[in-house]
Amino acid sequence: MTVPFDSWLALLLATDAPALPTPFVMQLWLRLGWSVVLAWMGVVAMGRLAPVSARQGAWQLTVAGLLAMSAWLPGPYSPAYWLGLAFQAPSVVTALLCAAVLVERLSPSCAAQGAATAPNRLKTAFAFTGVVAGWALLLDTFALLPLQLYAWGFSPAAVGLVVLVAAVLWVVLGGGPQALRARTWVVPMALLVFAAWRLPTGNVWDAVLDPWLWVALHVCLIRRVLRTFW
Repeated sequence: MTVPFDSWLALLLATDAPALPTPFVMQLWLRLGWSVVLAWMGVVAMGRLAPVSARQGAWQLTVAGLLAMSAWLPGPYSPAYWLGLAFQAPSVVTALLCAAVLVERLSPSCAAQGAATAPNRLKTAFAFTGVVAGWALLLDTFALLPLQLYAWGFSPAAVGLVVLVAAVLWVVLGGGPQALRARTWVVPMALLVFAAWRLPTGNVWDAVLDPWLWVALHVCLIRRVLRTFW
């Protein structure tokens, strides 16, 4: 017996029975995600503010480890508790980007490669796509769109759309000698994590974007424009 096309379409667009992560997995991700972000913040702050003598790998590793472990303290003693109340959990893309920076800063082999970066076109395309998606979600928050975009993120069709966009950008712009660097893989890896565990909320938009990442993408695009024209 064949299923009518309308029934398949309804299943793809359905949001009434989303697949959500278990409470245990959500709490685990809350601490794990913020531990990575806190470690990244510590390493970046040391690189910009600390004396040159304190920017060595051992000091950076110590600071990153202490900040990461602080996220696992119980209850309100943990910064992840308060960050979760204010901002919920970071997106999977944010956590993976922070992890990639940590590996590059703390690994001697990565540091020895110098200032090599991911393909500019691919980074710019992902940043532009994230900015546009963030503005669309913001408009949806104020009910200014004809559809419920955020709610649609719980449907299988939304996951397929994000996968399709990421795949097209990768195929068209992902070539070059730096194509295997970790930062160019964060979106595909985030989608794999989301498909396996539905992190962090069961909504695909929360897996690939969060408010702080959205602001950072604006800064990235503005800097790219300024470098291009000035």
